[in-house]
Amino acid sequence: MCAKLGITGASSGIGAATALEFAKNGAKLVLAARNVERLNEVASQCSSKGLQQEKILVKGCDITIQDNLKSLVASTLEKFGQIDVLVNNAGSGQYVDFMDTSPEVFDNIFNINTRAPFLLTQMCTPHLKKTQGCVVNVSSISGQRSFPRALTYCMSKAALDHFTRTLAIELAKDKIRVNSVNPGVVITEFQTRAGMKEEPYKQYLDKQTELQPLTGAIEPEEVAKVILFLASDQSSSITGELLFVDGGRHAKAPA
Repeated sequence: MCAKLGITGASSGIGAATALEFAKNGAKLVLAARNVERLNEVASQCSSKGLQQEKILVKGCDITIQDNLKSLVASTLEKFGQIDVLVNNAGSGQYVDFMDTSPEVFDNIFNINTRAPFLLTQMCTPHLKKTQGCVVNVSSISGQRSFPRALTYCMSKAALDHFTRTLAIELAKDKIRVNSVNPGVVITEFQTRAGMKEEPYKQYLDKQTELQPLTGAIEPEEVAKVILFLASDQSSSITGELLFVDGGRHAKAPA
């Protein structure tokens, strides 16, 4: 694979695992996130997989700022000349009761999870038309299932899922594929960043053996492999798909 690939939220978790998976397959990478120090660590790990440093662009980027997205696209084109794949991975959530959800929390979650993918995809689409490229959105089982104290997050991912399906139809004439990966519970820092304390988080992971019967909690590398598949020619006839990576959780009756 020699695709020119952009990944948001590439400094940790699923984004970092995706960068490493693509690095092993020889893709040219654009790694974007707020934490440049951690991005550089991921870039070094990609180099250790055999990817030459000149094939990696590290871009510190707050994706809630529109000018930063424009700069990200411009830098990508300046270095690599084209865009083949966009992975909208960056995500944010916060555990909070409905009545305690402030407009600031609501706006921040939607800006990261929904608005930024919309705008960045819009900016990349003229270039994806030239390469007949693809978009992979990293959504969540929460886009299709309801979870208490995560209302805004669930809403934002449901919106992202509809974005995926609707845009897939609209861009099919341009031979641009748009798909979504919807993970269940993945072992990353996401839950603790959202406010879950250490001991409840441990219990939460243990509970996944029951809720995600095939796998229990999932390693980010498993999700990264599915993203690689959706970005590759092996999925050339797939678009508008929400592909669950959740150990069977979505197939169970809601508990």
